[in-house]
Amino acid sequence: MRIVPVFAGLVIILFCAPVVQAQVNKDYSFSLCPQFGLFYGKVEELVYPGAENKADLLSLLVWDIKPVFYYGFLMDFSPVKPLEKRGFFSNLSIKFGIPGLSGNMVDKDWLSVENAELTNFSSHDNITKKIFLFDLSAGFSFPVRGLFFVKTFVNISYMNFRFDGENGYKTYAVDLGSGKFGPIADAPKEPISGKVISYSQEWFYVTPGVSAGYGYKDLFSAEIFFMITPLVFCSDLDEHIRPPSKQFIDNMKGGVMLEPGLHLSYNVNKLLNISCDISWRYISGTKGPAYKSEPIGAGIYESAGKAGAGLSILNTVLMLKVKL
Repeated sequence: MRIVPVFAGLVIILFCAPVVQAQVNKDYSFSLCPQFGLFYGKVEELVYPGAENKADLLSLLVWDIKPVFYYGFLMDFSPVKPLEKRGFFSNLSIKFGIPGLSGNMVDKDWLSVENAELTNFSSHDNITKKIFLFDLSAGFSFPVRGLFFVKTFVNISYMNFRFDGENGYKTYAVDLGSGKFGPIADAPKEPISGKVISYSQEWFYVTPGVSAGYGYKDLFSAEIFFMITPLVFCSDLDEHIRPPSKQFIDNMKGGVMLEPGLHLSYNVNKLLNISCDISWRYISGTKGPAYKSEPIGAGIYESAGKAGAGLSILNTVLMLKVKL
């Protein structure tokens, strides 16, 4: 997804022009804000079965994010007194996950044409290699009776996740041939060492949003927000390292993204603000064609059915705003 130039253009439009205007318009403030937080949740990779299989899924891979700490920054342009005057606002948020062990990666397969029983299971250490989130929002804020405010906005989001599965074990049911398998309970547990699999996801979506908040003078505010959209796009890359190596590329869209959240803010003085966000980002139902190349690097891809992707992430972040 080559969308960085698009984001750069939007940043110039939504931030540079308003900031210049803010120099002569004291109704607005521009803030720079370091942010520190953690993600807790999971990323999912799904493979859907053909007509000959009995189970609802052919394969399910779950990558833990339990937890991943992150750092980043926020740029915010907004009205100084949202309880008194309506106005335009925009903000840009960038988050960088800190690489490291983040739980387990679990791989389940239902390969039987005879029944819907689990046939393959493996579990590995999940090493988070990269988490990058980019969010750009813009909208309007409206005061209500001097105590409340309502916001409507549009949010553009890009996310990039990369993981490695290492070590662990596998339990594979005995292949009896003709698409039939023995009970997985009778299969031995085999230890694995080293890198087994790599997986990456890229997400892009556009969503409308709405929020409502309460403010106490110029000291404290509490705000709830909600976003939902079907305009979701995802591409992923799955590389099975162990021989025979395989590479899968999936291009998916649709489904639903929803994100509810809570924002708390306290003004220390006219220049400093401390705030905290708690939100849950959930995506499900994204589907599309899958393509397979074997071995890795062969460069020749063939159709591999239909794939899906999803995620569920709780985000908690602490921010210190410095108003310029």
